[in-house]
Amino acid sequence: MEAGNAYLYTFNREHLGAPSVELLAGVRSELERRLRAEITDWAIAPVHASLFGSAARGDGDVRSDIDIFVVRPTRVSADDPGWRGQLERLSDHVYDWTGNHAGLSEVSATDMRRLRRERPPIVEELRREAITLAGPAPTELLGAAA
Repeated sequence: MEAGNAYLYTFNREHLGAPSVELLAGVRSELERRLRAEITDWAIAPVHASLFGSAARGDGDVRSDIDIFVVRPTRVSADDPGWRGQLERLSDHVYDWTGNHAGLSEVSATDMRRLRRERPPIVEELRREAITLAGPAPTELLGAAA
């Protein structure tokens, strides 16, 4: 059926390909579910983790990174083997699940004070589009908009 310059279609759930189309339509939700499950199982819980960038907006492609913002607890050093191992496993899983590389942006809880004060571009991007995977929402974590 035509609607102006567009064509409208009705989804035929009886079609043999319907389950595959439904599965593909839910890929982003499944990625979010898997990321949350993975991060929930970490021995060292992050203060916060969120999906942002093209993966959060839904406009990425095969060349896009899956951008994940992670806030490390203050008591955990950046080179802690347990912490590093968790991030490496997450990165490996993201690649296995999607074929895309993980773009991990990691900061310490202490660094959050500086981000709130200096407000680099990533702060507004996180506030506007991030999907929370663990911890408080970005708006709580980063404060009010500038």
